[in-house]
Amino acid sequence: MKKPLFAPIITTASLLVAASINWAQAADEWENAAFQKRFYIGLGGGVSDLTPDTSRAPLVDLVDDSDSAVSVTFGMDITRRLSAELQYVDLGSAELTGGSEIDYQEVSISGLYYLWNSGIGNPYADSDGLDLRTGFSLFGRAGVGEMDNQARGVTFERENDLQFLLGAGAEYGLRNGLAVRAEFLAYDSDAEYGGLSLLYRFGSGLTDIDYLEDDTLPVLPAPAPLEKLPPPPVPDELPSLDGSSDINDASASTDSDADGVDNALDQCPDTAIGTPVNVAGCEVFNGVLDGVNFETGSDTLTAGARQILDGVVATLKAYPGVRVSIQSHTDSQGEKDANMKLSKNRALSVVRYLTAQGIGLDRLQARAYGETQPIADNNTRQGRLINRRVEFRTVR
Repeated sequence: MKKPLFAPIITTASLLVAASINWAQAADEWENAAFQKRFYIGLGGGVSDLTPDTSRAPLVDLVDDSDSAVSVTFGMDITRRLSAELQYVDLGSAELTGGSEIDYQEVSISGLYYLWNSGIGNPYADSDGLDLRTGFSLFGRAGVGEMDNQARGVTFERENDLQFLLGAGAEYGLRNGLAVRAEFLAYDSDAEYGGLSLLYRFGSGLTDIDYLEDDTLPVLPAPAPLEKLPPPPVPDELPSLDGSSDINDASASTDSDADGVDNALDQCPDTAIGTPVNVAGCEVFNGVLDGVNFETGSDTLTAGARQILDGVVATLKAYPGVRVSIQSHTDSQGEKDANMKLSKNRALSVVRYLTAQGIGLDRLQARAYGETQPIADNNTRQGRLINRRVEFRTVR
């Protein structure tokens, strides 16, 4: 009589999944900043290949090793690349000599690792394809399970209740949560399964990152770079209280907007209290942030861009009450829809980087404008360079 192995199976699988989760989260910390976990279910069908060992039964041969199979899946997307699944598969029966049969059923727990998604590095697809499991994806699977068999017309002995499984497959998902999956599974050496499944993921999968593909906000000109501030004007003589003019005391400086910059140096004297300012007293987040660039035709931040964003992180941490809008723009080269998609992907890339450095999602907005808000002539190379920009603006 076989001994129930559900407890050790669950324990072993839990340890494997926990280790995989920790590894995946550490490897993918940057990308997982904008990820939201989702539960899903699936129903599938396919064909099994069953090869029971008949070598010790000389009068018994395998007549038919294939049968139809059905699967039921319960899963959870845990990180951008890792999912965990509880799956039941009825693999059908293997037919033996004399019409005898052996049935196969498998209950398993496994982890899926998504190796590739069509949105990775593709400016014309969703950069959040891994977040939402949209577009085409390729994955690998590993796990453990318990095989259950019933025999008709033949005596059998099952050597191992615990089964290790490996698999691989492809998946195509839509933003409404529906997905189609094709995969192949191998259970140790005597059972294999290939089939199609229909999945449904609950929830939107979207986080607090919100992006707007519109052109409703006014574009403010970026402030001119401040290479060197001119010295403040100092009068030769300051009038005294008794009417004489021989007192020259300029020590009574003032800061009317309380931004830490003296009125004599403040080029923006009406800055709102609590707003990050530069040495000229003007808002830091009020226009183009020079140097936030991307690899050509992609949403991958350059090394220089990451260094600049590290400075943004330091500023935001120094002003914990400040919220900012990250607004991405492109030039007019290429298709309008493709430019909007690229713009969105780049804005989200900046948001992901900032959140990975500890800035809360509730403080950030990602806005995509594509080519709709040029600030220079797109007919010139220099103008197109200027129009490809990322702006930071304080959200009131």
